[in-house]
Amino acid sequence: MPELTARKLLVLDLDETLVYATEIPLGHPEDFRVGPYYVYPRPHLTAFLADMQSLFDIGVWTASGERYAIQIVQRYFAPESLAFVWSSERCTLARDLESGNYLTLKNLKKLRRRGYLLEQIIAVDDTPSKYRRSYGNLVTVSEFTGDPGDAELPLLGRYLRSLAGVPNVRQIEKRRWRQQVAHLP
Repeated sequence: MPELTARKLLVLDLDETLVYATEIPLGHPEDFRVGPYYVYPRPHLTAFLADMQSLFDIGVWTASGERYAIQIVQRYFAPESLAFVWSSERCTLARDLESGNYLTLKNLKKLRRRGYLLEQIIAVDDTPSKYRRSYGNLVTVSEFTGDPGDAELPLLGRYLRSLAGVPNVRQIEKRRWRQQVAHLP
């Protein structure tokens, strides 16, 4: 069993959470291109990442492919700053018994091998269904579609700061996190 880590782990999604990638360019310049995709970072991304790296270990887990994920990570994260970069290969396929469709899940229990207890893991994603087995760890953000006026990350950063010292993040109600930010000191 690996040694338990002292810091909490912040697991960040890429697409529609930190960046927007589209084959059709938007009305403002992209930051760069990955294959056929024009990539637009969410406003305030650099400051958000710098702030979060001072508080948490950070990992990236996307349902996109590995080559794509690595190119995005290389653009926005400092080398060696991440605990891991996981892509679709690490996701779990599960069947939704109601619809019969298959869902892509991010099973946070896989991170125990890296020394993280579920109580220490905060996941940030725009798609709650990906964490349906770990809702107690999830902070759901609004979907980012390239809007240069988006202001989600400064709010999110303020909220995540409030969770850094909480012994068990799973015990904190996170569904109305934006309202909670208004009451933070």
